[in-house]
Amino acid sequence: MSTKARIGTIIGINELKNYHVLARQMLSEFLGTFLYLSLILLTGTSLNQGPTGSALANGLLISSIIQFTGHISGGHLNPAITFGVMANGQITMVRGACYIAAQILGSIVGSSVAYAVTVSSLRSTLGTTVPNPNLRAEQIFAIEFLITFILVAVVLSVIDPNRGFAGIGSGAFAIGLSITGCQCSCLPYTGILNPIRSLGPAVLMNSWDSHWVYWVGPISGGVAAGLVYRFLLRPNWKNVGNYEE
Repeated sequence: MSTKARIGTIIGINELKNYHVLARQMLSEFLGTFLYLSLILLTGTSLNQGPTGSALANGLLISSIIQFTGHISGGHLNPAITFGVMANGQITMVRGACYIAAQILGSIVGSSVAYAVTVSSLRSTLGTTVPNPNLRAEQIFAIEFLITFILVAVVLSVIDPNRGFAGIGSGAFAIGLSITGCQCSCLPYTGILNPIRSLGPAVLMNSWDSHWVYWVGPISGGVAAGLVYRFLLRPNWKNVGNYEE
């Protein structure tokens, strides 16, 4: 394959020709992130469940949503996962950009619904992510990087056809467990794992304190996991760059 053809494959302009397929995948990502944000924010405002309860709710909810979106778009529901899958060579840049746009829109709309149906006395923060005052920004970055690395590595192992996972169900369960485990260990400090979880409430409440770290940390961890899995952990590492699914 020539360099020009290879670059074209990575970018994926040809995917726009199958716009009906791409639109369906984008709708799947929008629906999944919309449901995730609207429900997880309601959980946070209605219950004083603490870090463990919040981590369990996140894991169970994501696992459930992947069950009915995974066969269409992969059920990323997270820009960090999308970046990781791109770095692993399994989706093109065009599809990845479309997924992230759908996720951002789903995050904002889902947060708006949560705001609309929450009683005013519980709307004080709407689950806005606020940095732990005892941590510096670089410490929060490091935590988000590490836990998102673990999450994306689990996702990549789940979707790897050579790993032998029996369908979407067991993979969704593994991803949910990974989210719960990572958040149980780090939620008192940060532990968001997902930029769109921070974005929706930030837009609604106009709260942008250190918001950048909730994008840069997880996405950096996702890309690192994608590259490490692609060139070190992938069973068929000699076949990297294959975009067939």
